[in-house]
Amino acid sequence: MFALVDGAIEKIGVNPADAKNEGEGQWFLMNEDMPIYIDAWAEKESNPWNYYKFAADPTIFQVTIPFCYVPTLKRNEFLEELLTVNINLQYGKFSFNPGENVVALVFRKPGSTLHESEIKDVIDALGYYAEMTYHVLKEEFNLKRVEVEQA
Repeated sequence: MFALVDGAIEKIGVNPADAKNEGEGQWFLMNEDMPIYIDAWAEKESNPWNYYKFAADPTIFQVTIPFCYVPTLKRNEFLEELLTVNINLQYGKFSFNPGENVVALVFRKPGSTLHESEIKDVIDALGYYAEMTYHVLKEEFNLKRVEVEQA
């Protein structure tokens, strides 16, 4: 799966060696000021949320774009808006990390079902949704972007 991701990154126009992150199966890209994390790994243990696929394929491919902090004012309204929008998204979903108070767009699937040709579409779609969501909702909810050093 790593070679598949390397090939897709190269087709985007980035040297995969330059995009490699610290750990095996980790890549980091930037789209202007937006961080894009790509991860590929094999789960070690099944859990109730992956049990149906784990035995046949423990590998996971994931793209994550952390793009804003959850606002303190109108917090519930903001999270509700994201859940409402989730139904319309293709290739991803909004996710909330309460420990860092960050909203991210995430795409995740079993590694055996991954095709190199879809990786660029996933990155493009998540980037589009992150930018659109931020710009549409930033005034109403006083959104703050996630800085790369903090992502």
